Amino acid sequence: MMKRVTTLCFLAIAALSFSGAGIAADSSNSGNDQQQTQKLMQEYRQDAQQLKQIHEKTIKANPQLAKEQNQFQTQVKKAVKKNGYNVEQGQKRMQAMAKKLQSKNTSDDEKSATMKKFQAERQKMLKARDAALQDPAIQKSGKQLEQDTITAMKKQNSKTGELLSDMQSTRNKLQASMPQQSNSK
Repeated sequence: MMKRVTTLCFLAIAALSFSGAGIAADSSNSGNDQQQTQKLMQEYRQDAQQLKQIHEKTIKANPQLAKEQNQFQTQVKKAVKKNGYNVEQGQKRMQAMAKKLQSKNTSDDEKSATMKKFQAERQKMLKARDAALQDPAIQKSGKQLEQDTITAMKKQNSKTGELLSDMQSTRNKLQASMPQQSNSK
């Protein structure tokens, strides 16, 4: 689960990076607003990196927690497979596509087609994963693992609670700084 929490942190960072790019592209934002947004994003990344390091030390120091994390990952993989997606096979396909995208021998047309296939594969995986995460048993296991992990991380490093709080505050500030999208009710 903490791997999931770490993954979620990195996904949040990526999402914020893309959102930040959107903010930077918004001509109504002043340079000062853009600088403030970039500063907030940097703070968020730094906190996430510190939490990742604490998490890694915590997992090394707590074999039972590592076992619980592995069991959760296995549970999620099974549920994802039940929802029609084989994670291992999908990862192999995505790795092969990534290799093709990085190859100097791949033409621009091939890269474009491969990128579309890669995105389609990723969408299948996300759809199956999201469906799996709706399972009440998985949600319960995930919540328990998250609580156990955060408790262990707080024991490992007393800064954990402060870092989590800082990240939430920074995330709120970033969301508040984003241009308001039209709300349809």
